[in-house]
Amino acid sequence: MRGALLLGFLLFSFIFVPQSSSIAQTAPNRYWVQFQGKTGNELPSGFSTPYQIESPQDFLSPRSLARRAKQNIVVTKRDLPIPPDYVDAIRGIPELKLILSSRWFNAVTIATTDSTFDPFSLVELPFVVAVKSVLQIPAGGQADQDPMAYSKRNAMEQGNVPSEYGSSWSGLEQLRGDWLHGLGYRGAGLWIGVLDAGFEYVEALPVFEKAWQEDRILEGLDAMQSQGGLFAHHRHGTSVLGTMAGFLEDSLIGTAPDATYVLYRTEDAYSEYLIEEDYWVAAAEHADSVGVDLINTSLGYSLFDDSTMNHVQDDLDGLTARISQAMTWAAESGILCVTSAGNSGNSPWHSITTPADAHGILSVGAVNAAGQHAAFSGWGPSADGRVKPEVMALGVQASYPNADSTIRHGNGTSFASPILCGAVACLWQAFPEKSAAAVRAAVIASAHLAETPNDSMGYGIPDLKRAFQLLDDGGAASWFSESSTDELAMVFPNPASHWPLRWQYAGDEQPNEWRLVESRGKLVASGVIESWITPDGVLQGWIVGPAQLTAGMYILEWMESGEHVGAMQWLWNPQ
Repeated sequence: MRGALLLGFLLFSFIFVPQSSSIAQTAPNRYWVQFQGKTGNELPSGFSTPYQIESPQDFLSPRSLARRAKQNIVVTKRDLPIPPDYVDAIRGIPELKLILSSRWFNAVTIATTDSTFDPFSLVELPFVVAVKSVLQIPAGGQADQDPMAYSKRNAMEQGNVPSEYGSSWSGLEQLRGDWLHGLGYRGAGLWIGVLDAGFEYVEALPVFEKAWQEDRILEGLDAMQSQGGLFAHHRHGTSVLGTMAGFLEDSLIGTAPDATYVLYRTEDAYSEYLIEEDYWVAAAEHADSVGVDLINTSLGYSLFDDSTMNHVQDDLDGLTARISQAMTWAAESGILCVTSAGNSGNSPWHSITTPADAHGILSVGAVNAAGQHAAFSGWGPSADGRVKPEVMALGVQASYPNADSTIRHGNGTSFASPILCGAVACLWQAFPEKSAAAVRAAVIASAHLAETPNDSMGYGIPDLKRAFQLLDDGGAASWFSESSTDELAMVFPNPASHWPLRWQYAGDEQPNEWRLVESRGKLVASGVIESWITPDGVLQGWIVGPAQLTAGMYILEWMESGEHVGAMQWLWNPQ
């Protein structure tokens, strides 16, 4: 199908065995099987593996390795696939069906196909250290229920909102993501993994047509191996994806409409069992291996249909729940992980849900358009006392695409997370050399409660224009005039090593020419300005200067009919 990721090397890292219809109907119970060691002396006698840390190209894609290299992140034993001998041994047991595997945890999830087989007897194998139940399906099967209640469409005062964004403007503007869009940063070149429930109608809805035409929606995998695959079963993922990837002028434009999206189904929307965390782990490992830059997770777990699987508040330390461990590891692999804080604020649970407790991520709570905490949004801190949620975004009356092609409005941290995730992708696009950790730190530092965080709002609502300034080592985001403090002109990047340059001019004049002048006043280059007006009401455009230019300090001038109207110092430092 369109955009499918057909990467042969992934077979080394994940094993997905299609279930027959008879297996699906008898609904076997499922178990997590933990293995012992991956390399060298860790392997039991008689077991071996072909995978070595020194040869990561055998199990990670070039894009994944490039992401690590750019951020100075080394490949570790955690990245190694499970030793194939372990997998072959499990496959050789006729009473078992292999469902999925996790290289990060060195474990598999299995289904028992014979009710007389004792899965806990697997600990007698020399390479198995633990077995745990993750799904127990009653004999009567599961009752279908739709847990997502869609809000009625709500008319919204447009005011001065740019008409092409429709009602989706409010979530973008609240984060100052509109400023990034105005500079031309809309997520191009960034890959976002979307781990969610089904993506029903994504193939057909007009709001996704542009992304499909540009091959920017890719099929990751359906970790649940369900009939119908990614584009069936549920619309929660469709709604979440639309807040980022959507592009339907005058109706909805997502926060990262030019990014590339890799889709994963990990959530069973009709029941709640621990195995769903295993589904998430498998999908996250796949996303890591293909080289995604960000992951959005609009999911959360606390209590399950089988109470013996329930988490407790003390589990919220980022290290206990398997899904939270895995998200922490994904962040350590250079992926910027963004996840919803959960909708338990009004319930007895009250707190965030896993994996929002993970380390090194952005867990996102919900606010309304006025910036007030939504009552349903989960509270912090984490069990070990860290500030949670880290940040907030619009999660009340947020715009999303509905299956009938209309734009509706709904509530939930499920919307707050992707709205922020897409906007952060735009920020990262402006600074591709920065690490995920650096971008995350800038987002947190830019938030309005950064100096006085609390348990309901964390560090507050990010200001991504401010985050841009924090990431800008050269000071390009600080506008200034050569002769005054009017802050009229900006050029980015500064210093620069390549063309083109972006510029903005906030004065009253209408410049129609740019000039590049040496520090002693000699004219080096000039050109006609092609510009357009940003949502802030200022001019912006591009400059492409001479290919051969001596390194050094220059003055960039903006001219109107030969008259100087603004200038900025600028450093050219070619690599």
